[in-house]
Amino acid sequence: MLVYVINREGKPLMPCSPGKARRLLRRGKAKVARKDPFVIKLSFGSSGYKQPVVGGIDSGSKVIGSAAIGNGKVFYQSEISLRGEEIRKNMDQRKMYRRSRRGRKTRYRKARFLNRSASTKKGRLAPSVNHKVEAHLREKKFMEKILPIAKWLVEVAQFDIHRITNPEVTGAGYQDGNKKGFYNAKAYVLHRDDYKCQKCRAKNCALHVHHIIFRSKGGTDSPENLIALCESCHDNLHQGKFEIKAKKSKTSHATEVNMVTSQLRKSGWPFEETYGFETKLKREALGLPKAHYLDAVVICLKEGESVDSLDGFLVKRLVSKGDYQQTKGARSSMRIPTGKLFGLRKFDRVKTPKGVGFVKGKRSSGYFAIGNMDGKVIASSVNVKKDTERLGARKVVLTERRSAFLPAINGGVSCAQKG
Repeated sequence: MLVYVINREGKPLMPCSPGKARRLLRRGKAKVARKDPFVIKLSFGSSGYKQPVVGGIDSGSKVIGSAAIGNGKVFYQSEISLRGEEIRKNMDQRKMYRRSRRGRKTRYRKARFLNRSASTKKGRLAPSVNHKVEAHLREKKFMEKILPIAKWLVEVAQFDIHRITNPEVTGAGYQDGNKKGFYNAKAYVLHRDDYKCQKCRAKNCALHVHHIIFRSKGGTDSPENLIALCESCHDNLHQGKFEIKAKKSKTSHATEVNMVTSQLRKSGWPFEETYGFETKLKREALGLPKAHYLDAVVICLKEGESVDSLDGFLVKRLVSKGDYQQTKGARSSMRIPTGKLFGLRKFDRVKTPKGVGFVKGKRSSGYFAIGNMDGKVIASSVNVKKDTERLGARKVVLTERRSAFLPAINGGVSCAQKG
């Protein structure tokens, strides 16, 4: 384990050992700037000697891996879990609340349409994609606050969306999409389904094209979300007599990775690009398992270079700033405390007799549910009014330290050697 050091001006220096950090703190030459990861701030001038440190980012749409190495040692490694469908669902819920409030117990108000500058500006990103881009940049800025990183390496990806949906496409086939030669998506779907109802298989009848995921719930007009049904089956479906399960999209995350990569290139961040096949080749040469924090270490390594691994890594999870739902129940009859209850908020880190974790659920009785960062319940009922210590306030980034896989690189095995 290492202790990160910053000087009086807040500029990062090389990390030190825990023993040296204790001596500096005991003599009053430093103070604690951050607890997790542990960072001390010097109260005296220092020479500012720095070694070349290389930072690496394994970019992604679900999980980001990051690491920093220098002088044959791993100084930092972490995995960050990003928010996903939660953002879209929250925005859909907000839209529903606003729409119902507009006509409830108020005089008529004109519907607002395209009068928000954020929704009409050029180059606008969807909030979910923007969150993922900002998460990469946030991790980069955080690492630069605690380590003097001189060079960045980022694994980027460029997925061929057409080839994912049609692996046999070649040459001019890229110009011939599924809907080529059809008047619109509806005509293509009817032809694809052989002009038959996909429920009762009836033919030569009036057919409707149905959205599997409703437009009101975020569904699109793409052919993958459309299906041909006869009139009676379509009515039965809307009456809830049967349901059609939506197939998971094969390209959603690939599309998001392409967008994230494009935005990182435009951000002005000076980094060198590396690719997944290079990371895989070096990882297999070292005999390492597939893990994002290990991939980030491998990204930083050159051919033949060796490092000593850390015995732990940081796991981070991004959450919303707060909980804003005020009521629950069929008629919103039960109020939900959105602020502190018994001095605690959701996702506050606490120490209890039943374990250390994050506040998962609050009750007015004072018995809270405590869970880990992944949402797994540690204790379903803990009396927070007794023997409970608040270790940290809720933050946008939840942090937890976990023991790392100690690979063969611990001991100086290099990329040139086989596992």
